[in-house]
Amino acid sequence: MPALRVAWVVYGSIDQVSGGYIYDRFVVDHLRALGDTVTVVSVEPNGGRPPVLGSDDYDVVVGDELCFRELGPLFRSAPRDVRRVLLVHHLTAWEHAPGPRHDELLALEKAAIDAADACIATSRLTAARLEAEGLTSGAAVAEPGADRFERPANGSVARDAARLRMLFVGNILPRKRVLHLVQAFAALSDEQAELVLVGAELESGYAREVRTVIAHADVTSRVRWLGSLCAAGVAEQLSLATVLVLPSALEGYGMVLGEALWAGVPIIAARVGAAEELVRRTSAGLLFDPDDANGLSAALARFVGDRELRASLRTAASLAAAQLPRWRDTARTVRATLLKSR
Repeated sequence: MPALRVAWVVYGSIDQVSGGYIYDRFVVDHLRALGDTVTVVSVEPNGGRPPVLGSDDYDVVVGDELCFRELGPLFRSAPRDVRRVLLVHHLTAWEHAPGPRHDELLALEKAAIDAADACIATSRLTAARLEAEGLTSGAAVAEPGADRFERPANGSVARDAARLRMLFVGNILPRKRVLHLVQAFAALSDEQAELVLVGAELESGYAREVRTVIAHADVTSRVRWLGSLCAAGVAEQLSLATVLVLPSALEGYGMVLGEALWAGVPIIAARVGAAEELVRRTSAGLLFDPDDANGLSAALARFVGDRELRASLRTAASLAAAQLPRWRDTARTVRATLLKSR
C-alpha cells in the first residue's frame, strides 16, 4: 500500500496526558512505524485563520474533533484533493444538558462533521450515537489499544491480601464524577478499603469540593491523592490496585478500563463508553446505571463485601488480554479509513 502524507491536527502539544491525546499519540507513532509521514499540526483555540494544508505537502488531514471550532474552516479551506477525516472521541455538546449552550456547541460540531470526508469514532457507542442523532452515518470504529503498558508478570496474584485498593485514573472533572466516588467510598463500612486518586486537577473549584467531602467524612487517612502521573506511574498504580473504578457520566471509550483489564485488574464502571462491551467480553467487572443515584455505592459495597466475587473478577481480568484490542490494530483501522477516503 502507498505511504501516506498525513497532517494530524490537535490543540497544543500532542504530548498531553488525557485519553484523547494518548490515543492520538499512539496512532501517530504506529502510522509512522507503518511507513507514513505524519506531521502534527498544533492549533490554538480561537487562534484566528486556520493553517494552510496544501496538496503538495499532504494527502490527508486528520482532525481531532476536540478542535471542532477550527476544523470546520480548516476542512472547508483545504484543496479538494486533500482528504479530510474527523476523529471523534465524543462530542463536547454531549457534556451539556439540552439548552442553548448544547445547541450552540452541537451546531459548530455538526459543521466540522459536515466538512469532513469521513469520520472515525473511537468506540462503537460513539459511532452509534452519531448515527442515532443524525449527525453522520457509516463512521469507522477504531477502538484504542489496551497494551500501552507491559502486562505485569504477576497478573493473577491476589491484590487484596491486606487492604482493598480502589484506583481512579482520570482528570478531576465533574463529568468524571469523582465527587460521587468519594461520597460512595466514604459510605463503605470496611476500614480496610482505601481509595487512590490519580489525575490532574483541571477545575480547582471542583477539586476543592472533593477534598471537602473527604475531610468531612473523616476518611482522609484512607484516601491517597497522587495528582497527575507519567505513564510509568500509572502502570505502577495499576499493578498495585485491587480494582479500577471509573464512575464517569460520559466517556468516548474510557481507555483506562482496557488498560486495567490488560494489567489483570477488574473494573467497576458506569455503563457508558466501552464499559458495557468490555465487561460483556471479559466478565471482569461490575457495572451500574449512571442515572442510578445509589448505583455506585451498591457496586462498591458488593465488591468489598464478597470475597468470592472479587476472586472471580480477578481471575476473569487475568484472562482478559486476549479479548482486548492492540494499538497496532487501532492504527491499521485508522489507516484503512485514510486510504479509503482518498
